[in-house]
Amino acid sequence: MTQKSAAATEVARHLWERAVGDSSTPEDVAVAATRMCTELRAGLSRWVGAMGYRALIDQALLLARAEHPALGCLSCHGGDQPATTAAVRAHSAAEVATGMVALVATLIDLLSRIVGEEMAVELVNQAVARLPWRGASPNQAA
Repeated sequence: MTQKSAAATEVARHLWERAVGDSSTPEDVAVAATRMCTELRAGLSRWVGAMGYRALIDQALLLARAEHPALGCLSCHGGDQPATTAAVRAHSAAEVATGMVALVATLIDLLSRIVGEEMAVELVNQAVARLPWRGASPNQAA
């Protein structure tokens, strides 16, 4: 079992909710997972380079797949829509969603080993800043 910090898991859950909103349809989950991978790749590559991103995401996927087999065919290197759709069909939207939260939390934890947790959270937040708010916006009262 991969141990992730509570802060990394909370941030990952928040980012996933931002990406998918209240929807749990297979189509929306597949689109949100693909969009999140695309934004992570584009945003983090600016800071750690393409090879740095690839090394981080490959290790995060390796660790997260141990507990979340729904991530099995995702690469997060680009062009993941067909693989993500297949994963949702083969497993379930809920399993892919849970796996994506675990993946992002693992990515934050790996990155935090290099730059510290606070900076890792900030870099991941910046990386996915262009994701549309599909749920309640952060300015709305809870």
